[in-house]
Amino acid sequence: MQDKKIKIALLGTSLSHGGVNKMQALYSIAFENAGYEVYHILVNPEIEFDYRGKVFHLSPYKNGVFNRLRRFFILRNFIRNEKFDFLIDFRGRTKPLMEFLLTKFVFTSRYIPTVHNYKLDFYFPKNNWISKLLYQKTFKIVTISKAIEDKIIDLYGFSNVTTIYNPIDYDTIQLLADKPISINFPYILAAGRMDEDNIKQFDKLIETYAQSDLATSAYHLVFLGDGVLRSQFEHLVERLQLKEKIHFYGFQSNPYPFMNKAHFLVLCSKNEGYPTVLTETLACGTPVVSFDCASGPNEIIKSNENGLLVENQNFEALKIVMERMISDKELYAKCKKNAQNQKDLHSFEQFIKDWKTILT
Repeated sequence: MQDKKIKIALLGTSLSHGGVNKMQALYSIAFENAGYEVYHILVNPEIEFDYRGKVFHLSPYKNGVFNRLRRFFILRNFIRNEKFDFLIDFRGRTKPLMEFLLTKFVFTSRYIPTVHNYKLDFYFPKNNWISKLLYQKTFKIVTISKAIEDKIIDLYGFSNVTTIYNPIDYDTIQLLADKPISINFPYILAAGRMDEDNIKQFDKLIETYAQSDLATSAYHLVFLGDGVLRSQFEHLVERLQLKEKIHFYGFQSNPYPFMNKAHFLVLCSKNEGYPTVLTETLACGTPVVSFDCASGPNEIIKSNENGLLVENQNFEALKIVMERMISDKELYAKCKKNAQNQKDLHSFEQFIKDWKTILT
């Protein structure tokens, strides 16, 4: 424990729904356990995830031109008065002018923007010169995968970029994974938000399942998650006459029993950053199948060891691999045995060790 606690502000959208928001909550738990003083600065008021630290809400000043201007000064004064040692930013940063004003006049602490997606448009202006103006002299840029780090360096030539893998709370996962669920059939699992951008491509997964041997086997397909596209996916299931085999369980505050009892989890996203659903499922002792997206899965999955990687966006290959995870008993047993071998890579201990190289 330090004599004077290092004071960290975590700036984000909310502490509810979404992988990035969940990571902000986990960061706060890890940082407080390590002896840091933690604050959350939130744009929206929703809180659903377990977290640590104090919360400062900006939501009362969200709407209207006057309120947005007022919020700017309230945020600036709050950061100045609290004298944070570090400000770690989880937000998407898509408005260059606003980010210029924030980085130049508000984020006076050592500012650390984080990057959680391989699609850099969420975090950097398309104009490289503006990106360099905003972030070239930033204290540090932290990415969640080596692939994202390499892409940023290639595009912008930044020297202030490093990768720190997202943590998972292994002990909590183990505790919660044993909770009962009302599923009495074997199933494969898919999980994620069903937003209109359709990043997870659940419609294509439904069609792939329908065309596979799994649709006539004992194995069902279970979805966790909600969003505007859920009704479309349910209608697709009806058209395919698979209502008895494909099930939607909505958003689950505790998804770990579903991961624990699944035969395997499948991920077929258009793109990812560093998909926590893979690391959490493996922590439950369950193998995973995933597209080899440009970022994330091949840093988590050792193919034919703890799961299977599939050629990116090849749904025919995905169908074959899903069938193989059912039919090849020896391969499946090997993957299940090795599922938890990567847990130390994502432990709180390793996470804090990596962050201490920055927070000094």
